[in-house]
Amino acid sequence: MYSSMKQEHPELDSIQYLVGNEELLLGVDRVPARTVFDERVVGFLGALSKRLMKDPAVKAYSDVTAYAFWIRRQSLAREQERFADTKKYGRGVAFHIAPSNVAVNFAVSFTSALLAGNACVVRVSNKQFPQVDLICGAIRAIIEESYPEMAGYLIILRYAHDRRINDFLSRICDIRIVWGGNRTLSELRQSPLPPRAIEMAFPDRHSIAVINADAYLKEDAEKTADLFYIDTYFTDQNACSSPRLVVWMGEAVQEARERFFSALSAKLAEEYEMAPILAVDKLHMFMEYAAAHEGARRIAEDNVLVRTQVEALTGDLMDYKMGGGYFFEYIAGDLSELVPVLGKSCQTISYLGVDPEQIRRVVEEYGVRGVDRIVRMGHTMDLTFFWDGYDMIGAMSRYVQVM
Repeated sequence: MYSSMKQEHPELDSIQYLVGNEELLLGVDRVPARTVFDERVVGFLGALSKRLMKDPAVKAYSDVTAYAFWIRRQSLAREQERFADTKKYGRGVAFHIAPSNVAVNFAVSFTSALLAGNACVVRVSNKQFPQVDLICGAIRAIIEESYPEMAGYLIILRYAHDRRINDFLSRICDIRIVWGGNRTLSELRQSPLPPRAIEMAFPDRHSIAVINADAYLKEDAEKTADLFYIDTYFTDQNACSSPRLVVWMGEAVQEARERFFSALSAKLAEEYEMAPILAVDKLHMFMEYAAAHEGARRIAEDNVLVRTQVEALTGDLMDYKMGGGYFFEYIAGDLSELVPVLGKSCQTISYLGVDPEQIRRVVEEYGVRGVDRIVRMGHTMDLTFFWDGYDMIGAMSRYVQVM
């Protein structure tokens, strides 16, 4: 049966398998769906956590360490309580398209889908990440040594952009999870899904930070710089959750700004190495924005940290997308002034010294269609089973109603 199916799909010959093989791929749409938080899946993830934690090579990658900590049995047990009184089952096959800007995202995505009771086919980026190799190596070893029954439930592969492969994987899936830019999403949507399949899309988003200057001045400047660095420079602002706009509130704004960015600059001098091309890109971005908006002021002691102060928050502000340490700044008298940048593309608002309930009330009062997360500064990258407004496990599973 496998040989005949293989002859029908010559396009699959160009796939590189990091976990699994072609025979498993061709049979993935026939593996049984499991219950949410199936014990075999929980055990497998717990074993993966332990193996990664013991690997000396993992210590060099804080994102892999964070992932390993997140999937510990103890952590999963807390999440499992949400589904204790509910019988839910997997939808079938989850086809994941992982992004090229966050190395460990592919693992976060398949973890949610496995716990929801699904089999997973995961396409990782052609961009080489050592984190991907470490996690995939650990998975292969665990499946071979202790969890052979997981072999048909997790297939991780890599292939160049190929419409024929996208068509095949979309045709056999029950959920398509697309992480990436709007262009990636548009390309995938050229590949039709089965009638009952659903799609979970994670396209381009933007995020902002809101800081109360008076509260900030009571904080430790170095620790706060560490938190902001994690949210931004850790991924070169490529993550959708990384703030690109800093909104200041309070009385002592000028003093706070000087202290905040001075402490951040000191940290950057020690830990951050900027790609030279970003210097040109940042200058180009400022000139492009300033040409269309009066009153823009560039503040930069060097190209590692570039700030553009704006006189007003406008709906198009976040269309001027730049990473690697490029921030818009705005001084606000009231949280309602944020509304123009809280459209559907706004994902996360991080805060320091501001009541998050006040931010939530603005979202509610003005009926904004963006903002899925309101989180403390330094935690925009935290791993969670809720993302972009989705309950990941809930959305990837199904109820069986008994009446």
